[in-house]
Amino acid sequence: MNTAAAHDRPRLHVDLHALAHNWQAVRSTFRGQRIGAVVKNDAYGLGLATVAPLLWHLGCRDFWVAHTSEALALRALLTAHAARILVLHGLGGLAPQDFAAHALVPVLAGPHELPALHGHTHRHGTPLPVALHLDTGLTRLGFGAADLPALRPGSALWADAQPQTWVSHLGRFSDPTAPECLRQRADFTAWTAQLPRAERSIATSSSVFADPAWHFDHARVGSALFGVQTTPGHPQPLRSVASLHAPVLRVADVPAGTEVGYAGSYRTLRASRIATVAIGYGDGLPFGLVNRGVLYLCGQAAPIVGGVAMGMLGLDVSAFAPGQVQPGMWAQVYGPQQPLEQLAATAGVAPNTLLVTTASLATRHYSDSTHGGDCCDGGNQRLPPPTAQAPQEPQP
Repeated sequence: MNTAAAHDRPRLHVDLHALAHNWQAVRSTFRGQRIGAVVKNDAYGLGLATVAPLLWHLGCRDFWVAHTSEALALRALLTAHAARILVLHGLGGLAPQDFAAHALVPVLAGPHELPALHGHTHRHGTPLPVALHLDTGLTRLGFGAADLPALRPGSALWADAQPQTWVSHLGRFSDPTAPECLRQRADFTAWTAQLPRAERSIATSSSVFADPAWHFDHARVGSALFGVQTTPGHPQPLRSVASLHAPVLRVADVPAGTEVGYAGSYRTLRASRIATVAIGYGDGLPFGLVNRGVLYLCGQAAPIVGGVAMGMLGLDVSAFAPGQVQPGMWAQVYGPQQPLEQLAATAGVAPNTLLVTTASLATRHYSDSTHGGDCCDGGNQRLPPPTAQAPQEPQP
């Protein structure tokens, strides 16, 4: 059985040409010195093994991941290249020499990690390159105002660590103009003025496209590269990278009063035609879409009816012509007809939440040109078969 080509589970189409476009859009907008790609969570679910080598080929030299297992996987992909890999969770209980051995840069998470650095230079010959997170208002990771004396020039810390980057993150990243964000920027500017000279990074996907006063030296960009709009009301010049489709398993004509879904969560008001589609909460689809939202078939919206089960949901396709919707056709979950952000808003989740959860669980198909996947051909809507493996790493 060729399970790789089976038509019974969701399939993600990743447009690598759109990803390259978005990288260039960020590069042409950013006024700082360096742009780093955030590729945590398997490149937002799109596949680190394909995305990271492409970004390297496009000129990216800095990569941000969440934890060390991601960092080691990325180092294995880019082992022949001088990529800088920064680990947002800091040391995470590991020894500094583990980071040095794999040329990884921990983003120190707070003063509790400083004792581990003591004596590193004496034992290993050189200070450990580090980035340091400054908590200017998110209250998550980092050093606060009271911790600054331990970081100032002349501190014993700098005998064992070499500061490369000062990092902070906005509590309202989707609205850089918010007063709280402006206060964070002011604190970040004032704090880093007291600290050893190193590049400064507070800009992320939304603030790259905001006032250049946000740019400083280094930008950490994830959502924008993957085509996710992060600033509602202010569209960014990005192309959608990911589109998700799920196959129709069955189409049934049912009478009025038929229950659809567990506990009769939906009851038909009249004779209806119900299509069962192979996607559910086990595939990352939010449970909040119970009797809410639509998927698209042949460019036409089909309302979700009934509950979102682990691997299936129902669509009311009564408005389609008889025989137009058939098993084996593919419903667009998000893509050209229904942007990711639109479905996420209907479900009451952030766009990145929807992207990461669904993309991580789907079968991926990569291409370097746009493929709509939404046209009917003889009553059957099909996608190209998935590639057997990720493309090999391009040479710089």
